[in-house]
Amino acid sequence: MAAYNLLLASSYDECQKLHDFLAVMADREGFSEAFLQELELVVKEAFVNAIKHGNSGNEAMTVDLRFQHVSENGGRALFVEVADSGSGFAIHDIGDPTSSPFLMKSSGRGVFLMRSFAEIMDQRQDEQGCRLKLRMRPF
Repeated sequence: MAAYNLLLASSYDECQKLHDFLAVMADREGFSEAFLQELELVVKEAFVNAIKHGNSGNEAMTVDLRFQHVSENGGRALFVEVADSGSGFAIHDIGDPTSSPFLMKSSGRGVFLMRSFAEIMDQRQDEQGCRLKLRMRPF
């Protein structure tokens, strides 16, 4: 069971650090290139949401990312937690961007993409911020 942690400033400029971190982790864990691409898409969307919605763009705040690669039911699972330092947002209240009222909106597809590649396990809000927990199946 391998665990990895990354604490980033609440800034879009940190996306390169996130990319580099995920590449090293994927190499160590033996993830396929296809899975790495999905992982990067999911984690980057969660990171951007933490900055934009959770921390309201406040660069003095942080985003805490935790990854745990485990054996589970004869297979492997990667648990990903992304925590903002602010108020978060209600992930289950977001509408389906493929339905007609949302088709022409210029935003709102990040959570849809996350759900396409990861299972949303939990979202918790407390005085420290909002923590989103995801599960992905490496291949």
